[in-house]
Amino acid sequence: MIGEWQPADAGGKPEATPTRELIRMLADAAEAPQSAPADIQQAARQCIQCAPELWTTAFEDIDDEALIKFAFFYIRAEQTLAGFESGASNPAIQVFRYLKSEGRKPSKETVKAMKAETDNRFIPHGDALS
Repeated sequence: MIGEWQPADAGGKPEATPTRELIRMLADAAEAPQSAPADIQQAARQCIQCAPELWTTAFEDIDDEALIKFAFFYIRAEQTLAGFESGASNPAIQVFRYLKSEGRKPSKETVKAMKAETDNRFIPHGDALS
C-alpha cells in the first residue's frame, strides 16, 4: 500500500531471553568479558534491552555472589566491548534493583567498586525518573 511504511526485517533473529545458564556463564566471564565466546557475547548484547520482568525471573535461585559477578560482566563489557553501550538499560542496574527488592542490597564497597569501573552515570541505581 502506498504511504504505509514497512520496517525492514532485522535479520529475522529473535531477541535473546535471559536464562540462568547465560547469567552463570557471564558471571564466570566477569573478570575479562572479551574472553567470553562470541556466541555468548552476542546473546549478552541481545539481552541488554530485555524487560525487567524477564531479568527478575532469571535472577531467581542465583546466589548474590554470582549476580554481583554478572553485574560486573556488563559493567566491564560496556567499557571494553563494542555493542554493549547501554546507559540506563545496563543489566547491572536490574541486578541492583532485584537484590534491593529482596532485602539483599549490595554492600557500599561493592557499589563503590562498580562505580569505579564505569563512566555510566546510571550505575548502580538506574534512571531516577524511571
